[in-house]
Amino acid sequence: MDSDEVAAFWKQARVRGRVAWLEPFVGQHRVSTLPPPAFAFAPEPHLAQDMAEAVLEGRRTAVSTLRSEFPSEGDLPQEGDLAIVLDGRDHPVALIRTVEVRVCRFAEVDERHAHGEGEESVHEWQRRYRTVLAADEASEVVLERIVLVFPPVQKVTTGVPQHS
Repeated sequence: MDSDEVAAFWKQARVRGRVAWLEPFVGQHRVSTLPPPAFAFAPEPHLAQDMAEAVLEGRRTAVSTLRSEFPSEGDLPQEGDLAIVLDGRDHPVALIRTVEVRVCRFAEVDERHAHGEGEESVHEWQRRYRTVLAADEASEVVLERIVLVFPPVQKVTTGVPQHS
C-alpha cells in the first residue's frame, strides 16, 4: 500500500464524499484531515479485487469479523467509522462508512447480513464463513453494515456501473 496514494485518495474522497463539507466554513477538523484506516477485504489479490468491486457496485453492504480479532471493547468498529477499501493491487478505490454494528453468535447471523455479504442464504454464508473465519456455532462475530461514501454508484444503462 502506497501511503501517498491513500493520502491523495483521502483528499479527494473526504470532499467529494461530503465528509468534510463544512470545512470551507468552519476550518479543518481532525476527523476530516487524518485518513481513516485502509484495508483490503482479503489477503489474496483476486478475492480482494472481487470484494472491492462488489462494494463499488453496491452488491456488498456487510462485513463480518470474529470478535476475537478485537483486543478490547474499545477496538470494536462503531457507527460512523470510515475506512478506505483497497483493491487487489493495494490501490485505494472506495471510502465506506459503518452504519450499523452488531455482535452475535455465529449461529445467530441472519439472512439480511448474509445477503449483504453477497450470499444467497444464511446457510451459504455459514458454510463459507465457517472456513474463512475459522468459526464454530458459538463463536462471536462482529457484523457491520456499510455504505459506499465515495465514489458514488451511478445509475447504469449498459449493465456496468459508472463511477464519478
